[in-house]
Amino acid sequence: MAPFFLQRRKGAGSGRVFAFASIANQPHTLENVYVPGSGVGATTTANRRALSRRAAYIRQPPAIPSGLLYSKNNVTDGGFTVGAEVNKTVNDDLILGMKNDVYTIEFNSDKYTEYPQLFPDMADLIDENIVLGDKNEEDRLIASYWGDLGDDVLDKWGFFYLYDVNSGKYYFPLISPQNQGNGIFATQTFNAFGRTFTIKHGWAVQGIFKFDISVADSLPFRFGAYGNMGSDGDEVTEDMTQNYSIGGRNLTLYYHRDQEDGNDDEQLYSYWIPKKVSENSAQTYYNVYGINPEEDVEEFMSMLSKTVTSGLIVYFAKSNDVKDWVINDLAI
Repeated sequence: MAPFFLQRRKGAGSGRVFAFASIANQPHTLENVYVPGSGVGATTTANRRALSRRAAYIRQPPAIPSGLLYSKNNVTDGGFTVGAEVNKTVNDDLILGMKNDVYTIEFNSDKYTEYPQLFPDMADLIDENIVLGDKNEEDRLIASYWGDLGDDVLDKWGFFYLYDVNSGKYYFPLISPQNQGNGIFATQTFNAFGRTFTIKHGWAVQGIFKFDISVADSLPFRFGAYGNMGSDGDEVTEDMTQNYSIGGRNLTLYYHRDQEDGNDDEQLYSYWIPKKVSENSAQTYYNVYGINPEEDVEEFMSMLSKTVTSGLIVYFAKSNDVKDWVINDLAI
């Protein structure tokens, strides 16, 4: 049999450190428990604490950037240009403010043959393709829209919707509360298509309305709006861009301008920012016009995001180009 100090350790006392004297058959003490840090020389209490803190720091995993853009939720102008004053008064006679109504009151696909071009690469916007989601049945076909913002370019425009790319279905989230003051946001959760969406919305500052949309998965969706831009065919439209840098990344802001020709006040600017950085490499939205055959003028306008997977931030600004304010509101 091998000497006991070479035998495989097992049973009680395994792992103990044997004193040399016990191996040499010399008198010795039995108090032979290992003391951490012994044999490395003298050190002060302060040094031991510093070493401990350093070890704890090294053990922390490195932070991993999310790679997603987000809104800083600014509610001041920050020294940048903001939008013009908005009339949020709810008045049925003057059709002011945001309100709810059936999705076909301004644009009905059964009446207008130009309908398909307004929703590119999407299913027909008809009753059968609109899901109930978490709404009451009587609200399934009801949408939120702006009747008018006061001396602006739109009339009954919005009818804001979510579109599930995989199923080819629409859902109209009812925005609530509506017509709040500047700097007040509301957050709502909507369940549709078997998915969960969170929308934060409100007038961030004068004349700038924000939709901040998140989704609890990475499946594709779109967000859009449509209705009457109100220029009766006398509009000036322009796709615009602005380069900017954020978080060490060079990006492009894609946005759009709608204006009644000759009227600098009646303008609507819209800014479409997918949260996933890689989805900002090309134009981020569609903008399509259609003719109202009853009046023979091009007044229907549809705007929608291109397909996104990780959320979307959309800003609408009355009258003024607020690109610098928007860029200042973004972070990564």
